[in-house]
Amino acid sequence: MKNIFWGINIFFFVSVLLYAQHHKSIHQLEYEQHVNDSVVVLSKHSAESIIPLKRKVTNFLSKSVFGYLPDWEYQKGSQKYLKYNLLTHIAAFDFKASANGSVGLPAGWPWTDVINKAHSNGVKIIMVIVNFDKNEIHKIITNSTSRWIFMNTVKAKIKQYKLDGVNIDFEGLDINDRGSRINNFMQELSDTVHNIKNNLEVSYAAPAVNWGGWNLEGLANSCDYLFIMGYDFFGSWSKVTGPSAPLTGGAYNVTNTINVQYGKIVKRTPEKLILGVPYYGPHWTTSGAEEGATVLKYQNAVRFREAKNDFETYGVLWSVKYNTSWYEYLSGFTQHQVWVDNDSSLSLKYDLAISKNLKGIGMWALGYDGARNELWDLLEDKLVSVKSKTEKPDKFLLLQNYPNPFNPTTTIKYSIPSVKTLYATSQHVILKIYDLLGREVATLINEEKQPGNYSVFFNALNLPSGTYFYQLRYGKYLQTKKMILIK
Repeated sequence: MKNIFWGINIFFFVSVLLYAQHHKSIHQLEYEQHVNDSVVVLSKHSAESIIPLKRKVTNFLSKSVFGYLPDWEYQKGSQKYLKYNLLTHIAAFDFKASANGSVGLPAGWPWTDVINKAHSNGVKIIMVIVNFDKNEIHKIITNSTSRWIFMNTVKAKIKQYKLDGVNIDFEGLDINDRGSRINNFMQELSDTVHNIKNNLEVSYAAPAVNWGGWNLEGLANSCDYLFIMGYDFFGSWSKVTGPSAPLTGGAYNVTNTINVQYGKIVKRTPEKLILGVPYYGPHWTTSGAEEGATVLKYQNAVRFREAKNDFETYGVLWSVKYNTSWYEYLSGFTQHQVWVDNDSSLSLKYDLAISKNLKGIGMWALGYDGARNELWDLLEDKLVSVKSKTEKPDKFLLLQNYPNPFNPTTTIKYSIPSVKTLYATSQHVILKIYDLLGREVATLINEEKQPGNYSVFFNALNLPSGTYFYQLRYGKYLQTKKMILIK
């Protein structure tokens, strides 16, 4: 009897592993969603006007920030929201690779406006070459003719568009192609690209979990670095609700990805790893409002720009198990759950990457936060170097507290400008906390302050859970932001 149950358990475990490794990633799902949206849009720009990277631009970021910019976001004009001073790499998605080794172009290419602005700010432009078909990938990496065409096409495009490197996003590989075959292919690509210029970069979009066949250490050694797709732990295939990128909880999570799946690399060469985080999250209809409810139907991937408004409408819930944010709501008689990371949960993932001395962090995808500033503010807070932060600022600024939601402590940062204006005849600063009814509950600052960047620690141990507002006053300048205390 024990042998029977043991056999059933093994069969179930293997079945789960096989199913998990074959589900489509968010990269593939959104690529397929948008690939036939319209005929490829022709660019208004020319390759001849592209300027090279300015390498002497001062960058105060302490880590690399590698953001994928999909062509559907470019076509929507999301590039206008990019903050180039908080980026080191913009990965142009997608250049579709064919089985014969040829490589297509993203819609609207060349993105000369983005390339030139990025290069002017010292930000590298990376070509993202994609394929999600295991048979086509097999031919590209094993057929000598396809490989020759592929390598020469990559060289030509890098030269033509003055690109700064290439990122390979091949997913769904056959298990026999995940080891030495893909590693040897990446080594040849690295040699090819580095022969153009040795400072050009070659990277690979690597899985969060090694479901079998991958030699991740060998893959890291075959190129300059790996972008770990630290998301898709829950998604369209899930039977119960949960976050795309759980920091903790369950058998597999982001902490396991860093400490176990990539543990050897973290120990020996952490500078070879970038931790990717999601600017989106899964949305389901569910059997109930509780965390981990049974999924009735997957709806879509909700991007942070939409989720932020919903957070404000429905409230932020916090999963202690997963250390991530989410929300739920009832529409008619239908229950919905949406698990999207906010600045508080992303902050914890950034802390993990920083504590492990990784090369940096990245995101899928740029533009998904729209005109919101919360995620840019978080990047600035976590990754802008001390030298930059000690310089006297030229504008009045109140940043979003972090973490948020919090329990019971949080940090509030603000800047007092170095140049006096007509609206600030004195340097008296007042920072107060108010409850939802507008009643003052705490005064954190009420004194003269010299120009500079400041950080204030707030302990809400004696306050009940709820929504609060913190308000900074400097002369006639006034800024107010919201924070949520969850106990």
